[in-house]
Formats: sequence, C-alpha cells, structure tokens
Amino acid sequence: MVMLFQDKPGILKYFNEHGILVSPEALQVILDRSMGDLIPKMLSPEILQAGYLDEGTVRKLLRGDTGVKDQDFEVYFPDIRINSSVEDFRQMFVSKYTKLKKIVMASSTMRGSVDIKKAKLSIGEVKVIGMVSSVDVTKNGHKRIVIEDMEESIQAILMKDRNADELILQDEVIGVVGSVSKGKGDPVIFVKEIVRPDIPYRMIDETKRDPVYVASLSDIHVGSKTFRKDDFRAMINWIKSSREEAEKLKYLILSGDVVDGIGVYPGQDEDLEILNPMEQYAKLGEYLVEVPEDIHVFVMPGNHDSVRLAEPQPLFSEKIKSMFQRNVTLIPNPYNLRIDKKNILIYHGMSLNDMVELVPGANFETIGKAIEEILRRRHLAPKYGGKTPLIPSKNDYHVIEEVPDIFITGHIHSHYLGNYKGVRYVNSSTWQSQTDYQKMMNFAPNPSKITLFDLYSKTTIIKDFKS
Repeated sequence: MVMLFQDKPGILKYFNEHGILVSPEALQVILDRSMGDLIPKMLSPEILQAGYLDEGTVRKLLRGDTGVKDQDFEVYFPDIRINSSVEDFRQMFVSKYTKLKKIVMASSTMRGSVDIKKAKLSIGEVKVIGMVSSVDVTKNGHKRIVIEDMEESIQAILMKDRNADELILQDEVIGVVGSVSKGKGDPVIFVKEIVRPDIPYRMIDETKRDPVYVASLSDIHVGSKTFRKDDFRAMINWIKSSREEAEKLKYLILSGDVVDGIGVYPGQDEDLEILNPMEQYAKLGEYLVEVPEDIHVFVMPGNHDSVRLAEPQPLFSEKIKSMFQRNVTLIPNPYNLRIDKKNILIYHGMSLNDMVELVPGANFETIGKAIEEILRRRHLAPKYGGKTPLIPSKNDYHVIEEVPDIFITGHIHSHYLGNYKGVRYVNSSTWQSQTDYQKMMNFAPNPSKITLFDLYSKTTIIKDFKS
C-alpha cells in the first residue's frame, strides 16, 4: 500500500476512489514531505463529507500536535491567532504568568508557596509568586516593588543593605521569599530572596559522532547600498567548496532582516541599491540557490522584512516563499527548531534594544549581559512595551518554556558568542557595513562572520569573511 503513495498518479487515484478532490497545492505538500504513508489517516469524516482536500488541511493533518518530522529536523508552525481587544492583552499576560509561575514553583526554594491573598493573612515567613507591576525606590533608598497574581497584589521591600542591587524588571515573573509585616497600612513583605525561572545548569553532551554543524548569520540586508555582497559571496563560495568545516555543515540559519526592505525609516530609499522589496528577496534567492541541496536553510523575518512589525512575526508570504528553492524553510519569529532532539531557539532580537537600556553594564558590544538576563527570566521580551512591539495572543510565544541547547539572536549588528549555564548562545553577525545612523550613534558593527555549532560536542567555530 505504501508504494502506491510514492508518486502523483497513485496519490490522486487513491483520493479519487474515495470521492475526494485534491488541490494542486495540497498534492505538492504531500509529495514534498514524503508523507504518503499517512494518506489513509487523512480520510476523516469531515474530509469525506467535504469531498475536497486543500493545502491548509493537509499541513494541519501532517503537523498533528507535535510537529512533522522533515528529514532529521522537526518543523512545527504554531497557530498564531491575533486579535487586539483588552481581553486579548489580559490573556497574553495570564499566559505569561501561568507558564513562568509553573517554572518558578519547580524550584526547591519555592516549595510551600502560597497565593498573595493568603500571604497577606500570614505571620512570619512566606513564599509567593507574582508578576512585577511596578518598581521604585523609597526615600530611604530601599527598592520597593509591587507583585501581583491572578487575584491580589502586595508590596515587597528589598533593603538597600541586603539586596537592593537586585535587577528587577517590570512585568517579569518572580518568586519572593520574605517576612510579612503588618502595620497600620496594608501588609508588606520584607524580601530575603528573589527566585527566578532561570536556566538550570546543564552539561553539553559530548558524543563520539562526526561533527554536524549548524551555522548562524543574521541581518544580511540585501538591497542596501551597504550590503557587503563580496563578503557574502565569499561565504557562499566557502560553503560550496566543502573545505574544512563546510564539509560537515548541514543547516544554515538566517535569523531576520534578510533584506533591507523599504519604508522602515525616513529617507531609506536613498540608501537602497534595490528599491523593490520583492526584487530584494529575489536577489537573496539567487544567492541561496547556490547553497548545496544537502544543506537545509531556515529563513526568519525581522523588523526590516515584509511581514508585520509586531511580534510574534508570522511566516513570509507564499509569494516570497516561491523565490526560494525546496531546501529553504521559512520560519516565524521567534521559533524553536528541533534537530535530532536538540532545541535551537531562534529570535531576531528586537527586545535587545530595551535590554541594553535596562541591564547595567550592557551595551551593543557586550550584548551577552543582556542575552543572559533574558535567559534568567525565561522570556524573550521581559518588559512589555518599550522598543519591542508585541501583539496580543492567547498564548505568549515569548516564554522560553523549553531550555534551549543553542540560543540565536541578531538585530543589533554586533557579534557576541557566549555560554550561560551550558546554553551556547550567539548574537549573529551582520552582513551590512556601518550605516549613517550607526555613525551618529557611534556604533561600529562587527560584520561578515558566520558562527558554526556542532550539535554533538562543545565545538563552536567562527569564520570571518570580512574583506
């Protein structure tokens, strides 16, 4: 039976015998995914009654609840339903709080935690979990925060001689261990310890296998006059050469701002070599078609790309998709990519602009401090608003529910490689020279680098193609 579903005539014959018409797009998905063995499972009562099978239905059926295994990586496109009512914003924050509370409660320190309503009635030590709604400093120099759960809120004081230097961000979810004080006003918690979701320490697996490299780059900005086309061409030629590590390269990740777009900032047209964004994507497609077919390419949007600006950003349109070859998979922003049981978290990184301002000592050159604070809080945009446009949905896609093996960001045109508690991370290099805006900000980018991670060891390699 399986052999019947390996070619187009066999698939069409089977569905025709059951009275079902198949759209050309749906048929192509079945052929591309080599999922002929799942075809009998597609004969649901709903499809039999409709007598028609479209592309969306096929993708949903193939995806199931856990993702479709495509070669040796898993592709799962979340159903991002976007609205904009007050209730949608509330549900997004509820989703964030619920997910992060569960992670905080798993800490041994937070055993015996109670809700804030019960804590207010308690005497002595309490443990509560809440979302920070405000942060300020008292006239005596102590840090005062307000945390809230689903029903109540309470003030908590971090004494200046004990823990007032603790970085507390509005909207992050924390556990608080402290003593309740009841005076004339509302009860207050004097904080002994702050507990975060954080990333647990983990060992990087070292297996006796041949290297398999995942390469990361970002912010290519094809179409800009400052796009470093010679460097990018040199990188593509190196991949094609199959020399050195290129021979073991199997996955290439482009984490956003793959073209320069148009209308992103005033006067951008003066900075463009290619004015039409569709022509910019077509030019990128010309580069990527030279990547060997056995290397799979993943392309994510960023704030310069032709999708909505607010995060989470959806997949590129079918029109843009048609400009790339079959070894290119388009992914949303952010995205968890699973390759052979490894979790690679990919995020373009707009929130890094906010984190640089919020995290003491962080800047674009030492962006690792900001990235590690994101991992500590298990959220890609810990503080709502600021420079990071977020659109509400019932599910907060920015929560880092699964600890990544590799964390990839971009956006700020720096390059920084680090390791936080066993999570290897990189802020991927740009392929654009310094812009006039960056000169004004006195920021010099670190361009034309590609970072390679071996999936089966600690090995991480940086290749520099700057001419």
